[in-house]
Amino acid sequence: MNKQKKNLLLVCIYAIMLLLCFLIVLLLQKVHSPHTKDGNDTRLTESTTAPYTEEEPEAEDNRETNDHAGETVQPAQEATRPSLPHQTEKVVEETKEEEKPYHPPVIVIASDVHYFSPELTDYGEAFGALEKQDDGKVVRYIPQIMDAFTDQMEKKKPAAVILSGDLTLNGEKKGHEALAEKLAVLEEKGVKVLVIPGNHDINNHAAASYFGKEKEPIQEANEKDFYDIYRRFGYDQARSLDQNSLSYVYELDKKNWLLMVDSAQYEPYNKVGGRIKEKTLDWMKVQLEEAKKLGVTVVVIAHHNLLKESILYPEDCTLENSGEVVPLLESFRIPLYISGHLHLQRTKTYKQEPGEKGADYHISEVVANSFAISPNQYGVLTWTDDGRLVYTLEQTDVVDWGKKTGTTDENLLSFNGYAENSLKEVVYEQVSSQIKNLPKEQIEEMAKLYGDLNSDYCAGKPIDAREIKSTAAFRLWQRNLPDSRLFAQINQILRDTTSDHNTWEGRTEETKEDGSDEDDRE
Repeated sequence: MNKQKKNLLLVCIYAIMLLLCFLIVLLLQKVHSPHTKDGNDTRLTESTTAPYTEEEPEAEDNRETNDHAGETVQPAQEATRPSLPHQTEKVVEETKEEEKPYHPPVIVIASDVHYFSPELTDYGEAFGALEKQDDGKVVRYIPQIMDAFTDQMEKKKPAAVILSGDLTLNGEKKGHEALAEKLAVLEEKGVKVLVIPGNHDINNHAAASYFGKEKEPIQEANEKDFYDIYRRFGYDQARSLDQNSLSYVYELDKKNWLLMVDSAQYEPYNKVGGRIKEKTLDWMKVQLEEAKKLGVTVVVIAHHNLLKESILYPEDCTLENSGEVVPLLESFRIPLYISGHLHLQRTKTYKQEPGEKGADYHISEVVANSFAISPNQYGVLTWTDDGRLVYTLEQTDVVDWGKKTGTTDENLLSFNGYAENSLKEVVYEQVSSQIKNLPKEQIEEMAKLYGDLNSDYCAGKPIDAREIKSTAAFRLWQRNLPDSRLFAQINQILRDTTSDHNTWEGRTEETKEDGSDEDDRE
């Protein structure tokens, strides 16, 4: 009997132990249950959410438009996108980005760089003859000037650097390729570069190399070469590409576009003068209508001049069809047209001819002088918070760059004086060689006056005509060569330089509508 009780007691103990184990298992399942308090299983939500795949970025809202191809990719519908945790964080980041205060852009314009590759010369006798026949460009040091410029742009960090035509000396294909390598370095430093061609750049039969005493023709770049070499500098990023020229639209930011216009004539060979093709004008009108609809300010940049900017150089500088272009741009109230080509620093606002009918609004033009000629300056265009556009000039600091790089070339270490003297000496030699039958000291004095005036004229500095006319050198011209072409040019320079052309200020369309004054300086 005692044995039976003992067995029964063991059975009870085992049963209680099994029950306790079962209760413990239930408790553990309850603690680690995937169900929420309201009984909904979160695993169900996870299993019915579409996974994030490699194709997901294609559903982003960013629209890419390529008018050159004629195709537009429309944004995907928001409802098709999964709502994943990392995407929510991205949306928050984008919202913060949009909430940042708007800062108006700053761009830099360098025109007529006339880059010449060191691979194409030994800087010998033939090259020296080229320099003497030129207009004062410091061709032998343009690679170093570009390096100094890159150094400055890395610090300045403008929204874009624009090279507005005549990128090379005479359209040498190797010169274009060498310059593109320089520009690639600038972009690697975080500065966007935009280019357009000038009259020197495409189908230029003057392309040559200079070794020893020999000048030899070399391959010039054609239109396709230009596009292929420079497509990464504006063309690949364009909002719209013109089918009939190397023109395009670049979106500077959400409020401002740059209309980069190809004004050069190079079919079947290059011409000095400029003209915008009729089909390109049609394309421009479409772009300007779109900008107006979106409330975007447009600044136009081309190589050739829009207005008659110089008394001294009346031919081959102003667009052949400026009479069509001016009304088009004014009808859209374009605030500014920037050009180069002239190798003079100029500013001007269009004024109607007597009896000419037109609107009450007139466009302004800034002509950037050659980057390759002393004082080797570039333009800085700033959009201000109060709706103004301000154009100023800055000089490329070659001396500072030379010291940093440890150069021993004295010309680079005193570059400002060297470049200015080079310009004056070239003009001096050219002028003095044309003055005959006068004492040497008189020729020197007369040629020096012409060289000094030309230097200030290129730089856009004001010249006091009354002061110049009171000098002994002017009186020598007046007495000895009063009817000469050179003396006529001196008087044209004096008539053309009464104002300082180193700054310009205007307003965007939205600020003009409130009745603000415009700059009517000529």
